[in-house]
Amino acid sequence: MKSWLFLPFIFLLVAACDVEQTTYYTVDGEVVGEKAVQNSSMAEQFIDLVLTEPESASAMLHDEFTFRFMGKLPIHAQGNAVIKTAYDKDTYFSEFLAIVNQLLPDGIVLTVVDVIANADSAAVIMSGDAEGKYGEYDNEYVFTYKFKDGKIIAVDEYNSDYLVAKSLYGNNLIPEKYTNNMLVEYFWHTKGLNYTEESFASLVEIWNGMIDGMSCEMNGANIITPREQNDDFDFLWMIAWPSQEARDACLDEWVNGNEPKWREAIDGIIDVDLNNAFLFSTEVGRFPKAWNESNTFTHSYFFCTFNEGSNSETLHNYRADLNAITTLSDNHWYLLLDPMFDPDPRPDFVWLDVWPDQAARESDLAIWNSTDLPGRAAEMVTCGDGLEGVIFDGKNIR
Repeated sequence: MKSWLFLPFIFLLVAACDVEQTTYYTVDGEVVGEKAVQNSSMAEQFIDLVLTEPESASAMLHDEFTFRFMGKLPIHAQGNAVIKTAYDKDTYFSEFLAIVNQLLPDGIVLTVVDVIANADSAAVIMSGDAEGKYGEYDNEYVFTYKFKDGKIIAVDEYNSDYLVAKSLYGNNLIPEKYTNNMLVEYFWHTKGLNYTEESFASLVEIWNGMIDGMSCEMNGANIITPREQNDDFDFLWMIAWPSQEARDACLDEWVNGNEPKWREAIDGIIDVDLNNAFLFSTEVGRFPKAWNESNTFTHSYFFCTFNEGSNSETLHNYRADLNAITTLSDNHWYLLLDPMFDPDPRPDFVWLDVWPDQAARESDLAIWNSTDLPGRAAEMVTCGDGLEGVIFDGKNIR
């Protein structure tokens, strides 16, 4: 291990008449500035103190200090302990380290491997030895530092996302079909003069038989009906696709095979225009504690744009605090949807909440309203239908 903290220093004083003296050191035969040595020492000391003597560590930080965890772990993979985009001098200790202690209840041993420093920055390379919440966690780290006025003003942490996900969050249990490659598509449908619940149920059975006879890959299909009358459609036929390729192959096979038979079957009962089909990519934001075993559910959609001063980082931190609420109903989960077409106007994101029923929705909204999140949401975004959203009642058909 190389560390300037433990190596003998040779002082070289460079001086001239009426010229300010500057101190240099030689380390392993290289001439190094005094500030680089100080920064190296401070960077190592901070890591040593942060978990054992937080007050001493805090004294080393600039008032404008920021910390960033540079991993790219999806929010859904972080459960109720979502790491925010950045922390300040106070929240680094009160929020970030609280998450660390939650994920590493038995602590961690960090060993310095090397230190690289110059007059205004440093990088500390470390190896870790710990038992994570879900298994052995021996990660490797690089902490980069920036300094100002003799204090640490910024720290960025880099490590293996894979080990964080596997050993700290245990997210290898996430169902494969709900990865962020999943697409959802909504097909507008109207009811015909001959529509009845019985005739529609027969059509669903016919449709499933047709799909069974094809090579289509689907994650599922639902019928969702708006609670308020819509001038464009009576209900939406919603299909979840595992990928763009699977979707394109299935639709091509459908159009060139079963489409004429389907048109004949639905005549007078329902109607569909394939030009009114709208495809979205997805990002799962939170998984349910338990999957809804009923075939019915409730959806709420919010088509939102950021207000001035807000952006994706603001949304990330909002979602982190939402996911930290552990008392929401067991079956609630949510996704962010991104249109794969060109709506006018285009939202910055579409938020979809999924509940098993209206009672769970009302219970969760009461919990949400008891926090500061509604005010933060109103400050962050403007949504087309306000913070009530567009509500649909749904039924799983495949």
